[in-house]
Amino acid sequence: MESEERRAYLTIGSGRLLDIRVIWEDTEMLYEGMVENAPEEIKNLRYSKIENADKMVFYVYKEFN
Repeated sequence: MESEERRAYLTIGSGRLLDIRVIWEDTEMLYEGMVENAPEEIKNLRYSKIENADKMVFYVYKEFN
């Protein structure tokens, strides 16, 4: 993702009925579980990239949060 310009999209909490994993700065897993059960701090993060794996993986970066 280094060669691409990063963009911020919706907040993680805008999705419903999703089993998610949230990755901070491509290194640290912040949360894993259902989006409805996530803490408010996680729901309010804006994601920059999503991957569809066994769970929806949301990548978040400090420059947007």
